[in-house]
Formats: sequence, structure tokens, C-alpha cells
Amino acid sequence: MKKFVKTLALALSVLTLALTLTACSGGSAGLSKAFAGGGSRYLDGIGWYASDVYTLKVNADDTYELTFQEHIFGTTDPGIKGLRTIIYTGKCSSAASSDGWETHVDYTLQPAERIYFEQHEKGYGRSAFSGHMVLDTANWTEAMTSAVDPENNAMDGKAFLAEYAETLTVTVEDPTLDPEDVSLGCRIVANPELKLLAAAG
Repeated sequence: MKKFVKTLALALSVLTLALTLTACSGGSAGLSKAFAGGGSRYLDGIGWYASDVYTLKVNADDTYELTFQEHIFGTTDPGIKGLRTIIYTGKCSSAASSDGWETHVDYTLQPAERIYFEQHEKGYGRSAFSGHMVLDTANWTEAMTSAVDPENNAMDGKAFLAEYAETLTVTVEDPTLDPEDVSLGCRIVANPELKLLAAAG
């Protein structure tokens, strides 16, 4: 069963990455570039697996959408036991990568102007942000305040952005910079460390 669940997690990661990479050359009027990265890990304490996917979409008007998705699978139940999605949107800029690779680009993501956070299923029952939850800084409600700030009941969408929107640098591999190298892909070189993800647990 463990082998089946691990294979299923890997298959979902590959499928998500494949769907994302089809957008590498653009697919909508505003989309300029799209890159993906991710990985799988074993959650030793509970005996489950997690599959993470990061997607960075850069639009022609120098805005971005950074998406994180986490799928959690149990070893005794092949069904999804947790799905978390976080979407950041804002403005960005790009420059040749500081790592010196000619096919790498550093995208500097300005602090998000909007954060959307959603999670469901029992995989998040013991997280700092626990249970079924939807947060949207552009459409904030009292229920969202109660979910993230039950002690003080004071945090609103603006305060949530002030706490979790951050400047990020995401290094990507861009195959258009060397079209003859067929080994290159539209990939995120290193997954970004997200303050919100660390806080949510």
C-alpha cells in the first residue's frame, strides 16, 4: 500500500507539472512565461506523504501569480487527506540570475497585493491554521478573522497582507535563452521559502 500511495503522489506531481509546463510558451493573452517546480516528502510523524508543486506565472504587464499546492496522502487510504492551495499575486521584475548561469533568470516578486489561501480535508486538523479554511485578502470576512486570529479577533485582510506578503526572489531556468539546449525546461531552480507556509504549519 505504501508503494501505491507513493506512486500515486508522484504521478499527481508529474501530471501537475506537465499541465503547468504546457504554459511555458504562453497560452493566454496576458501570460508571458510560466515555470514550475516541486517535490515529494514523507511525513514521518504521521506516516503520510506530501507532494508539493510551485508554479510561477509571469504576465506581459510585469505582474505575477505564484501558486503553491500541497497534496497529502495517507499510507492506509489512497484518497487525498489534505489539499492546500496558496496563491500570491502582485508586481515583479526580472534580471539575469546572480548564480551566473546564462539560462537562469531571477524574478523579484514584490510583496503580494492579494493572497488567497484554501485548505481542506483532515490532513490539516493539527496545523496552526487548522481544518477547512478559505482566506482571501481581497474578499475578507469576519469568519476569516476568527479562523486566523481567534484570541484577539482583530486581524483583517490588510493586516494579513502586512504579516505574510513578502519580497521573494525566484530563480528559474528559461529555455528560450538557449533554444539549442534541449535539456532545458521551464522550471523553478529552487522552491521559495514562504513565510505563510511556515506559519500555517
